[in-house]
Order: sequence, then C-alpha cells, then structure tokens
Amino acid sequence: MTNQNLLITFIAILAGLGLTDLIHSFHRLLRKRKVITWHWIPIAHTFMAFQAMIIIWYNIQPELNSPLIETSLGFFFWLIPIIIILLVMLAVLPDQEPEDGFNLLEWYFGQRQYYFTLLTLFSISYTFNRFLMFEHKSAWFLPLVLSIVYIILALVKNYWVHVILTLGLLSFFMLNFFLQNIGYV
Repeated sequence: MTNQNLLITFIAILAGLGLTDLIHSFHRLLRKRKVITWHWIPIAHTFMAFQAMIIIWYNIQPELNSPLIETSLGFFFWLIPIIIILLVMLAVLPDQEPEDGFNLLEWYFGQRQYYFTLLTLFSISYTFNRFLMFEHKSAWFLPLVLSIVYIILALVKNYWVHVILTLGLLSFFMLNFFLQNIGYV
C-alpha cells in the first residue's frame, strides 16, 4: 500500500467519524423535533460543515502529490486542519438535548465562540497547508479570507450580523459547489 493510499484511508476514517457524529446529532434533533424550537442558522452551519468536509475530500489530491507530505513534518501540517474540521463537525450540533424543550438558536449563540474559533483555526491551518503544498499558488489565500468572517461571528452576538454573514457564507459554499462541478475550481 502506498503512502497516498494510507493517507486517503486515514482521512476517510476521520471524515467518517465527523460525518457519523453530524448525522447522528441531526437524527437526535429530528427525533425530538416536537420539543425543539428550530432555526435555520444552525442548520445552515451544519450544511456548511458537511460541505467543508466534502470540499476537503475532493481537493486533497494536490496535497497528497506534494513531496512535503512524505515527511513527518509535512504529514503533521496536513493533519492539523483535518483534525480541526473533525472538531468543527462534532461541535456544529448539540450532543444532548433536554427532554423538556430546546431552543436551537439559543444553543447556537451559546456555542458561537467555540465553534467559530475552531473554524478560524481551521481556515488558518488550511491556508498554511495550501501555501505549503498546493500547486495552484493563486488560490492559497482564499480560506484565510473566510477566517475574517469567522472571527466576526465569534465576537459579535448580534442576530442580524449572523443572518447576513451566514447567508454570505452559504452563498460562498454554494458557489464553490457549483464551480467545482463545472470544473472552474
């Protein structure tokens, strides 16, 4: 088995853990849907966390072709954003919901600093990886731009700021999704 196959297997395991937890958390929310006050913002961030893992999965090949990934230091740098995106997927939805009622938007605002700090760390580490390993040097800074939005969302509790920036992030993720499918990204 080549190093690339080992790395792909390793990321598949981590991605599977994150996706399993994300789906399981969403399933628990659906089962308690009658006692939950739903809101679209946390659900939108759930979709974006899911989409981020998919984007990483489909963009991993240039990094796996980098000679840097063959070193323990390169593997370490490659592993950091993968572990952080796993933590993001674990943090985007609640682990447990009370039996007597649960407001998803209140939970989101209570967790926003932790969640968006993780996303900021992910963006910075992913940008660093792109800079070190990615062949298309012109695109290395794009994830770093997202960290500015994540920092604002971590620091500001204003509902309308979260609405506007979440809609902007959703637009960005959807645009990225469609551009990837027609071969522009």
